[in-house]
Amino acid sequence: MKTSKRKFNEQRPGVPTVQASRLPPVQERIRQRAHEIYQAKGGTMGRELDDWLQAEREIKAGENPSPEV
Repeated sequence: MKTSKRKFNEQRPGVPTVQASRLPPVQERIRQRAHEIYQAKGGTMGRELDDWLQAEREIKAGENPSPEV
């Protein structure tokens, strides 16, 4: 039986994929922090923008956020 392996964004059409290595350093730090926030909230989908904006505020304010959200 032939099985097909799909890439992550093929399974979720309309969701853009960003190559982390191509992001400017500040955006990469924001991306990483947003992912930490997402994980700390239990991986709840649908709050991506809120997580990103929180991470952006923290990074731009120069905060050293704690692991807890």
